[in-house]
Amino acid sequence: MRNAMNIGEVIKAKRQQRNITQAELAARLNVTPQAVSRWEMGVSYPDITMLPLLSNALWVTTDELLGLWFPVKSSEDLSTLLNQSQADSIFDYIPLVKVEQSMRILVADDSDFMRMMLNDIFTHDGHTVLQAKNGRECIDVLRKETVDVCVLDINMPVMDGMEALKIIKEEWPEQKVVMLSALSQKFNVEKALQLGAAAFVVKPFQAECLLERIN
Repeated sequence: MRNAMNIGEVIKAKRQQRNITQAELAARLNVTPQAVSRWEMGVSYPDITMLPLLSNALWVTTDELLGLWFPVKSSEDLSTLLNQSQADSIFDYIPLVKVEQSMRILVADDSDFMRMMLNDIFTHDGHTVLQAKNGRECIDVLRKETVDVCVLDINMPVMDGMEALKIIKEEWPEQKVVMLSALSQKFNVEKALQLGAAAFVVKPFQAECLLERIN
């Protein structure tokens, strides 16, 4: 399984496929051509509020922009992916009244843009965010810091989210962990439950859906 593409790489690839120049894309988005160039070189990232505009300008889905691609062998493989409602049913998830309190949240995801987007979502809701690029970094942070909840991707280099989840629940049994992944096959969701995750949020996700499950 290959790693998700950086959003800048996706923007460049889709722009070139559509024969759109950087200047033309910039004009459609009301930004400078230099901004588009910086995105494509990975120097900076578009603000999350730009995603709908980028999606329309490049004729792609938000999933593609975020690089949530992984190889499948057939349409049958795609059919094995669970939606949020199906994942919730495996966890017997019951919506709770949101508690208005600030939390320390550790986000582990190998995508720079995804970490930035999650940071924006959580800090906007009043939380403090710590970050890790893989499961091993997540464990290292937990050995130094106290956090209220960990949000783990599954497909990460060095140590994946499932292995990290297993270690976390062995060393810190009471630590709350929420899995956040596009790899929502039934066996992954069930494994996350068996290892002690509190919830499984399916990418692409709505911010409110994630915020409800870290509560």
